[in-house]
Amino acid sequence: MKQDRVDAVVVGSGASGGIVANELAAAGWSVVLLERGPWLESFGHLETRDAWVTGIGRVPFGPERTDVRTVRATDRAKARVVEPRGDLHGTLPSVVGGGSVYYGAFAWRFRPETFRLRSLLGAVPGANLADWPVTYDDLEPFYEKAEYDLGVSGDDNPYGPPRRKPLPLPPLPDNREAAVLYPASKRLGWKPFHTPLAILSQPYRGRPACVQCPFCNGFGCEVGAKSSTLVTLIPQAIATGRCRVIPNAFAREITVDPRGRPDGVLFQRTGSTTQRKINSPIVVVCASATETPRLLLNSKSKFFPSGIGNQHDQVGRNIENDGSFSAHGLFDHVVTDQVGPGVCFAVDDFQFRSDGPGRLGGMISNLHTRPPLGFVARVQVPANVKPYGEELKNFYRTYFLQSIFLYATCHTFPRAENRVDTDPEVRDSRGVPVSRITYHQHARNAEQEQFMADRCADLLREAGAISVVPPRIVSESEAGISTHQLGSCRMGNDPASSVTDRTGRVHGVPNVYLADGSVMVNPGGFNPSLTIQALAYWVSAAIVRDHR
Repeated sequence: MKQDRVDAVVVGSGASGGIVANELAAAGWSVVLLERGPWLESFGHLETRDAWVTGIGRVPFGPERTDVRTVRATDRAKARVVEPRGDLHGTLPSVVGGGSVYYGAFAWRFRPETFRLRSLLGAVPGANLADWPVTYDDLEPFYEKAEYDLGVSGDDNPYGPPRRKPLPLPPLPDNREAAVLYPASKRLGWKPFHTPLAILSQPYRGRPACVQCPFCNGFGCEVGAKSSTLVTLIPQAIATGRCRVIPNAFAREITVDPRGRPDGVLFQRTGSTTQRKINSPIVVVCASATETPRLLLNSKSKFFPSGIGNQHDQVGRNIENDGSFSAHGLFDHVVTDQVGPGVCFAVDDFQFRSDGPGRLGGMISNLHTRPPLGFVARVQVPANVKPYGEELKNFYRTYFLQSIFLYATCHTFPRAENRVDTDPEVRDSRGVPVSRITYHQHARNAEQEQFMADRCADLLREAGAISVVPPRIVSESEAGISTHQLGSCRMGNDPASSVTDRTGRVHGVPNVYLADGSVMVNPGGFNPSLTIQALAYWVSAAIVRDHR
């Protein structure tokens, strides 16, 4: 078994892993960045263009094509095997750059209240709320660093948290939907603004501006204007001469030395049965809220019989996602176009500003442009339209440009019973136990979602929609987790109720850190990517400071 030695090994090259690798390499450390998926250098190829075809909007790359996971609603239910390609099964792309290559690039800061929900709400029956061990003020400089390192476009959220600097780039140009949505929202008394997006509105640090093509969310950017770690921080890390990226490398386990101290990562290349080890005194896991606990739990030894960091049975618990969904309206005239990226409008009037079930609120934006098959996948055909033939085709032709899709997110409530563990019966193609997701919605989640769904309907009607199609609210009993997965290895001050300390260091394990969405304590009513990236900078700074 061939072995290499470096100062740090980082598992996962996505939104957070690329940041950690660059921060450590820039500090003078030698780094290996492991990524289980391939390294794609061009996004004009057919498999990218076919993403909406092969999965009706699902990313077709990575182990998800051959490997599986299992899901169930409760720990008493029989887990069912699924290919993790749908919204309820936690699909994340497996490529160098991870989900940041294909994401919609929403770049939201969480509100200060989000970091102290337990203090704000008190005990909520059935929910496992906790205050974060870090505050918004702690993370604010790291939010700013992420915005400037990546390149975020937009303007000021009138309800946004305090910031030291404005966003580095102005908003992207409006599309046709803006002329409908901005006046309608103002008539409702709301305060619209341009959605913050990690997409360049003008040339920035050697990359070109967005060319406004309609293939954005769910696609790799052909010109590099979408600010993935693939085109921003990973190249910077490599340019230091101290970072090596190994694609198609699945991390099987974190290894330990004879004294029980973790000393590296055992990995396996795609298509090979050979296992190889990277020796390192520091291990940083950035594999996602479903795969990070899987790696920790599969890293068993006589020193860690239940897996690394799991001495209090906390690894994998409290997994959650934000409530996110879309609603759409049909119009009697053309209201949209195919000018990308499409997202040019948002309102944030509802977070922590209303009473009743929806008091936590959320945000509303319009959605990215939709290629024809994306429209077909999302639009709900009325019952009076035949589901086949010329009548159906005419419906699609008519409403392709006569529809507006809104996107909303909201807060949800973590439950300790919701968790990721490893399935005792199902293994992947390498013989490694797969992730088993146990997830049951908290009763108040649907209340939050319904509140935001009603606001979407208000806006569409005010904008003149002749028909409003509300979102489908996921029921309590439906098992699964979305792509906005977080919280399975939450940070905290008490080892009995958390997996890491406030710096991302695993309790009781001085040289293993977690720096992805798994350490988040609760959702924030927004897409989580920018908060994940701010946490990656925060954890990286702690590693460099504490291990000079």
